[in-house]
Amino acid sequence: MPATSRAFVKASILYLCSGAILGALLLINRWVPLGSAIPALRVPHIQALIVGWLTQLILGVAWWLFPPLKIGLRPGETRPVRRGQQQRGNEPLFWATFVCLNAGILLQVVGAPLYSWTRIDLFNVLASISGLFLLAAAIAFVLNMWGRVRALGRGK
Repeated sequence: MPATSRAFVKASILYLCSGAILGALLLINRWVPLGSAIPALRVPHIQALIVGWLTQLILGVAWWLFPPLKIGLRPGETRPVRRGQQQRGNEPLFWATFVCLNAGILLQVVGAPLYSWTRIDLFNVLASISGLFLLAAAIAFVLNMWGRVRALGRGK
């Protein structure tokens, strides 16, 4: 498994653990009141599990398992044009996807409850900006993976 995929999978496991802890707090709060601040953790709980765990796990495994880009040979050469990690696409762009995705998740996970608790507009702006980071991550992922979505075994 490439280092990029390992980073995505390990981060997704961290989000799974944090989402489970937030979910446990929300569940416990139903029977044993832990405070009025706990219900504000619902959005971070959902964000951590759906985008942090599930989406990030899917992206990391897709980067690892999707068919490689066409290797091809240049005329008169015996070495392939793309080898190793280059067969997966643009690795720096995939790291940018990782950074944008995690920045978007963290801004939402931190900004939404802080705004709910303090009503300071800065936290609402941070939570809103998280959507731009998530959009940038989605666009970067699609640009990087588009060439790898093809039929196998047809020589095209």
